[in-house]
Amino acid sequence: MLDRLHTFIHHVVEESGYIEDKEGFVLGLAYDVRKAFQGQRSQDYRAHSEDDRCRIYGVEVLWPVLLVQIGVLRQAMAFMPTNKLDQALMFELEYVVESALRTAIPVTADEVIHRIGCIGSASYMHLDSVLDSRCRYFIELPAKQRLKTLPKLMETFDPMYGFWADAGSGMRPGIIPPDAFVDGRQEWPDFKW
Repeated sequence: MLDRLHTFIHHVVEESGYIEDKEGFVLGLAYDVRKAFQGQRSQDYRAHSEDDRCRIYGVEVLWPVLLVQIGVLRQAMAFMPTNKLDQALMFELEYVVESALRTAIPVTADEVIHRIGCIGSASYMHLDSVLDSRCRYFIELPAKQRLKTLPKLMETFDPMYGFWADAGSGMRPGIIPPDAFVDGRQEWPDFKW
């Protein structure tokens, strides 16, 4: 499955007109998937019973990066021909991510899932230009605050976010102010998962 997912991500990146940077952040997901199926990241066993064990492979990915990658992949598929296998792989990937969200943040998962679907309202270049600052903000939060802040952080990917912040309207209480994000690409600070 992971090798097919790797091939699928590359196919979408190469074929879709939505993804402007063919070497950009979406390929990071393909890289992580490849490293997982090559066994170069985390490996463990999951057991449903004593006789039913299977090896599982994983990687560590920041939530904001993964969620934007998923949103971009889904949007990118609208700009290219797809087949049933492409759709099946995308639906399964979305299902896995949404299930993980529902486990991690059951109360606010639907809001985050909605925001993933809204990613397509932004241009690829907008997402690429703000992703780094959002990730640095996320990393710098105390570990216990990250998942609580995720719905509000995902809202800041909306291309209207800056306008709403400048106008002071349309922003719900508790929304992250734009000056919380450092502009420019910088190295991420060391952090604990």
